[in-house]
Amino acid sequence: MKSGYKCSAKRIAAIGVMLCMLVLTCLTVTSVLNTKAEESIGQGHVNYDVTGLRIRKGPTTNSSIITTVSGGFKFDIYEETTDDDDDTWYGIGFYLNGSYERGYIYGGYITVDKRNDYKPDADFEEYLDSQGFPDSYKDGLRQLHAQYPNWVFVADHNGKDWTDVLDNQNVIGRSLIYGSAVSSWKSVADGCYDWESGQYTQLDSGGWVQASSALVEYALDPRNFLNADNIFMFENLSFDSSLQDESGLESMVDGTFMENSSHDLRYDGRNYTYITGLLLAGQESGVSPYHLASRILQEQGNSGYGSSISGTQSGYYWGYYNYYNIGAYASGGLTAVQNGLKYASRNDDETLRPWNTRMKSIIGGAIYLGKSYINRGQNTLYYEKFDMTGRGHQYMTNVLAPRSESVKSAQGYSDSNKNNIAFIFRIPVYENMPENVCEIPTGDGSPNNRLSDLYVEGYSLTPTFSLYTIEYSLIVDYDTSSVYVGGSALDSSADVSGLGYHDLSVGSNDITITVTAANGDNQDYTITVVRQDKEPDPTPEPDPEPTPDPEPDVAYPGFSTTLSVDEDEKYISGLTVSDYVQDVLDKIDNYNGAYSKILNKNGNEKDGLVSTGDILITYNSSGEEVSRYEIVIYGDVNGDGEIDLFDFAQIKRSILGIADPSGVYWKAADCNRDGELDLFDFAKVKRYILGIGSINQ
Repeated sequence: MKSGYKCSAKRIAAIGVMLCMLVLTCLTVTSVLNTKAEESIGQGHVNYDVTGLRIRKGPTTNSSIITTVSGGFKFDIYEETTDDDDDTWYGIGFYLNGSYERGYIYGGYITVDKRNDYKPDADFEEYLDSQGFPDSYKDGLRQLHAQYPNWVFVADHNGKDWTDVLDNQNVIGRSLIYGSAVSSWKSVADGCYDWESGQYTQLDSGGWVQASSALVEYALDPRNFLNADNIFMFENLSFDSSLQDESGLESMVDGTFMENSSHDLRYDGRNYTYITGLLLAGQESGVSPYHLASRILQEQGNSGYGSSISGTQSGYYWGYYNYYNIGAYASGGLTAVQNGLKYASRNDDETLRPWNTRMKSIIGGAIYLGKSYINRGQNTLYYEKFDMTGRGHQYMTNVLAPRSESVKSAQGYSDSNKNNIAFIFRIPVYENMPENVCEIPTGDGSPNNRLSDLYVEGYSLTPTFSLYTIEYSLIVDYDTSSVYVGGSALDSSADVSGLGYHDLSVGSNDITITVTAANGDNQDYTITVVRQDKEPDPTPEPDPEPTPDPEPDVAYPGFSTTLSVDEDEKYISGLTVSDYVQDVLDKIDNYNGAYSKILNKNGNEKDGLVSTGDILITYNSSGEEVSRYEIVIYGDVNGDGEIDLFDFAQIKRSILGIADPSGVYWKAADCNRDGELDLFDFAKVKRYILGIGSINQ
């Protein structure tokens, strides 16, 4: 049977090629899809302070290594399991060199961002709304609720404006980070970084420096910490015997110097261990003993080698202890440790000082924390750092201390406690918060984005170059159609763009030179080059008009003068540049007992250089004001009594539309008095500054 459709050999071959391509495409797609065919149960990331974390082929440290990753690395979660030591591991999916791979990662150094098995809970959603949690908080809280349904989350609407709190925490010395942190975590604000040496300013012993504003934002944003570990920075730190016991403390001190210590912990005729001593301290102070243990480990380290608790500091500090490093900050020529032990040596019955035994330091220091912080509204780790009480009193300067201490606190509770106890977490909510969560900065490398030199070949910049000055200007003649800009970066690792030749149009030309630091931070330098318009056929500069003979005094209320007075707009001109108050008053003839004064623009009597914006007021013999005139000095646009480059720049900005002088300052800028601000006024000021022209007053 013949078909009506004829198929040539070429057509058959083409169809064959197409089928092969289709099969290959399907196979490729299928292979990719198969790698992610299984539904993930969540997403997570490596904690940001972690480096070199190994991803392995199996959930044990004996399994072969696939690759190593560092803080911020994100992945899908497919499985949660434990090894023989009951440590948590996660089966994950991740991209490696463009390919989606599977492996296992140790759970101690990662954060679970989201679990996909969350099922909507209408009652919980209603509760979140009733608390007034913004939408940006809800996903993290939903995940926690699904995992720990007994936990209670309270929205603490503290009434503080986000920007105000952030500015307060960015005050130098208030939020610190360790000096070895990545550069994006460290501030380069004035007083925090030396651009010439490339060194950060150490603000506390041990290399602590000012935290960058971006890191402070991250640490301040509660939404970053709505996970099973960091949520404990919002836990109420008051003592609760139903929650806090010896078994929990055993978990917290396991593997630290407080586990099996030989330290003398006698107190009030009884021998204590660190565990029983911390429980007693909690009872006496009203402070959670878990928090006390976490605080000690934070201040003294897991090994307990901190000098504050050695008891062997030489001289005056021998035999004193300060477990919580209260009052320990460098000042007065003393180190932080010395000041802390000095504090410990003073007498104070309420806090058991002097702390000349270990237990007196542990208990007395706890009483101090309760009295000064926890029992006065700073009753979470978060609020101990970010004080909202208005007292400006914070226990921690380490901006990430709440994050690290919250993990230790979380580890102090057993899984049984976490699953069965109705923990209450007070979570701050600020006014005018950013819509999106403030991400932690990750950039590293030198932050130095300053120039060591900047010049325009053949010309002088105004002002003279300084690495701290980023705006410059110069004027060139019409015949100059291009300029060469040269310069170099202060740090050899930085890149500089914008150097070289630049064509100029008539008028104002902004040339931008951008320095990009190794960490990606940019700094722009701007040179404004004004190319003058082509002048008409050269004509000799007219001789200055001869000063006319003084005209007869013209009478005004209370006085007469030869100065120019505009009665309609109430301003007075005709002064000489650099006139002083008495020079002007000498040109004012008062009569019938009247007298005149010159006030500045703020209404205070003046006795120095007269400037644009000053006010001439005349009073009659009874002290009643009879006339008032603003003073105009043409060319003195900024009101400092002189005509200089600052006025030049002000007129330039006005011409460019980025400044808008008004009133007498506009009149002062209209140097040729034609009713417009333009290049002619610009040129008049320039010629005056160069000493080749004048401005008639």
